[in-house]
Amino acid sequence: MSAEKCQELLNTLLDYSCAPEFSDQMSIARELFAIATGKVNDDDPFYDSRMCSFQEYFLFDYRLSDVFSGSTVLELYLLQSQSRLSPEELNDFEQFRSFRHSLFLVEKVLAQSLIVTDLIAQQRFEVFSLSEFMFAGFEAGLVFEGRSISFNGSDYFTGAFIIHPEDVRGRIEKYVKQFLYSGIHCNAQHTADWRAELTRRHALLSSVSEQKRVAENADKKRAIDMLKANKQLVSVSRIVSSPHLVMAIGRQEQVSPSVPETSFYDAVPLIHKLAYCEMKSYRYKHIGPEKVYTLENDDQGKMMLAPSLNHPTSEPPAVIPSSGKAM
Repeated sequence: MSAEKCQELLNTLLDYSCAPEFSDQMSIARELFAIATGKVNDDDPFYDSRMCSFQEYFLFDYRLSDVFSGSTVLELYLLQSQSRLSPEELNDFEQFRSFRHSLFLVEKVLAQSLIVTDLIAQQRFEVFSLSEFMFAGFEAGLVFEGRSISFNGSDYFTGAFIIHPEDVRGRIEKYVKQFLYSGIHCNAQHTADWRAELTRRHALLSSVSEQKRVAENADKKRAIDMLKANKQLVSVSRIVSSPHLVMAIGRQEQVSPSVPETSFYDAVPLIHKLAYCEMKSYRYKHIGPEKVYTLENDDQGKMMLAPSLNHPTSEPPAVIPSSGKAM
C-alpha cells in the first residue's frame, strides 16, 4: 500500500513540475542537463529513461532562478502547500526530502526488492520498487544511477535509472573512491526553519541576479563585471544546495525526521559525468566502454568536479515524467 501511495505522490509532484509557470526554467534546465549528461535523440532506445531522469533532476535538484529563486520545485511545492494541505498530507510530501540520488551496486536480487550498496554513502540497504515498474533485468554486480526515497519506513526506487556497462564497474568504483578522497562534501550541522532558509536563498540569488543585470547594462568593464557576478553564482550551490540540510517544517525546535543529519556529498557533477560516459559508450560502441569511461583529472590525479549553481550537468530535448505522460 505504501508503494502505491508513494507512486501517487511522486506523480503529483512530477505533474506539478510541468506547470506553465516553470516552462522557461525547464527549458534552461533541459539545456544544462543535455550539456552534462549528453544529448539524446527521440529514436534512442533509452530516450524514455533519460527523460525520466531529467524530470526528476528538474523536480529534486535544479534550483530555480525565478518563480522563487534558490528553491527546488519540490521545496516550492511544500512552501505553497503550507496553507492548503493538512499536517498529515504535508508530512507525506515532506518524506520526499529523504531522497538519495547516487550510484548503486546490486548485491542481491530478491522477489520484490534489491539489496544494494550506495557507493557514495557506502551504505547497504534493501530497496523496493514503486507500483509502475519492476526490477526486470537487474542482476547482482550491476552498477546504476538511481534515486531512492524513504517513505513510511521503507525505501523505494523511483524508476529513473541509468545502467552502466558491466565492464566499467571497477573503473566507476575507482572514480567514487577518488571523489570521496577529495572531500567534496558538507555536513548538515544545524537545525533550521526551512522556509527561512528558502527566503535566504531567494535573497542571495536575487542579489546576484541584480548584479548581473547591472553588469549587462554597463558600458564599461562589462566583461570583468560579468565575470565577477558569475563567480558569485558558481559559489552559491556550495552555500545553499544541500538537499540533506537539517530542516523542520516551520519548527525550529523539532528537526524533520525525513531529513536526517548526515554527511552530504555534492556528487551530482560526478554522477552526471558518468551518465555522459554511458551515453558515449552507446554512440561509440566500436571503441568499447572501458576507453570511453574517462573523466578529466588534475595533476594530483583527482577528478575535476567544480561546483556550479545548478550543477551544470544537464539534460535532454523533451520531457516525459516517470508517470509516462508527455510534458
